[in-house]
Amino acid sequence: RCSGSRLSSQSTGRSHFHQQFSHLLLKIQNSMPGELEAKRQKTETGVVVLEHSDLVAGKDLTAEIGKAYGPGGLGILYVRGVPGMAEARMALLPLSRKLALLPDEVLNKYECEKAFYCVGWSRGKEKFRGKPDVAKGSFYANPMYDDPSGGDPEVLEKYPVARPNIWPEEVPELQEALQRMGRMVYDVAKPIVKQVGKLVAEARPGHATTLYDRTFAESKFTVSRLLHYYGVTEKDEFGEWCGWHNDNSTITGLVPALWLEEDTGKQTTPRLGAGLFVEGRSGETIHVSSPPDCLGFQIGEAAQILSGGVVHATPHMVKGYISKEGEPKISRETYACFIQPQWDGELRPPSGTALQSIFEGREESKLIPPLSSRLKEVPVKFGDILQESAAVYYQHNNP
Repeated sequence: RCSGSRLSSQSTGRSHFHQQFSHLLLKIQNSMPGELEAKRQKTETGVVVLEHSDLVAGKDLTAEIGKAYGPGGLGILYVRGVPGMAEARMALLPLSRKLALLPDEVLNKYECEKAFYCVGWSRGKEKFRGKPDVAKGSFYANPMYDDPSGGDPEVLEKYPVARPNIWPEEVPELQEALQRMGRMVYDVAKPIVKQVGKLVAEARPGHATTLYDRTFAESKFTVSRLLHYYGVTEKDEFGEWCGWHNDNSTITGLVPALWLEEDTGKQTTPRLGAGLFVEGRSGETIHVSSPPDCLGFQIGEAAQILSGGVVHATPHMVKGYISKEGEPKISRETYACFIQPQWDGELRPPSGTALQSIFEGREESKLIPPLSSRLKEVPVKFGDILQESAAVYYQHNNP
């Protein structure tokens, strides 16, 4: 896990909160489908869809966002109609395959061990069930700041994932394409997080604009991950491409996956039974497949902490497609942008909200190490819980 994936290594005001939170849930529940515009209806998987034009116009979408991110939601929503998204997607995602199929001796130049392989190229550096995870290749970069720490040696000593970007010479078009897509995702996330903040402030008057401020105004620590999920056959033993986890971020932007024949690069159709899965709020596993004209946005644990449990992160995983004998290998190309607090950003629930409230509203998942086991006190610095979570997940995935 790195910024949502990997690194190696009060009761005061409680009754007031429950009163306010109950009022908020009633507001959400009373927004019946008939009162909502058709263009914001749920998809067949129950994922809420927002129109980008509504977001930029400042339309009140807190009821829909509450359905998506509240304790009863799936923790993910889609945004449709982002100008230039289709072009930016097709400019970036094929480069994931192009990069991943370069010779190992070339890719090794772009690894950064000092950053725990969370800057530049990474493959096989994680372990999953005791074996090197070679099912996916990742390229990490900050799309907003090439050198987020400004070279500060104290920051780099304590939080080495803040090291400068490394761009591969062999794929010179990658830098512009990744930064364009990342900045687009970042800009779309801003009005979403503002409205999440309004939702939180209604339930918890001590919140104000903390969620937005910690994530955008006070942070340069945005991490993006371009992923090539390698094609597998029945002879391979990869299983899941990416095991169950929560994102540590405030919010994670997801670009719709591109499915390719790995050997030729020819585009093919999405494969049934493969792709992104989330754990439903009742424990069921739900396959969510973002429409090609939508960006996906998952809420993360930083938002759950800062909101005091008004919104909840969702456990999710990626399952691979296994090609049968004689079929071409199918790869999956995608891009995730983890938008989050600064490495030393302070995480705590709103004033007057008890620590325990962060975990209430739904039963904690048994698929992952629960947040309550990793967050014992507040305040906590984001970078510290990020690194602590990485160590716990490593033990969980490699018993």
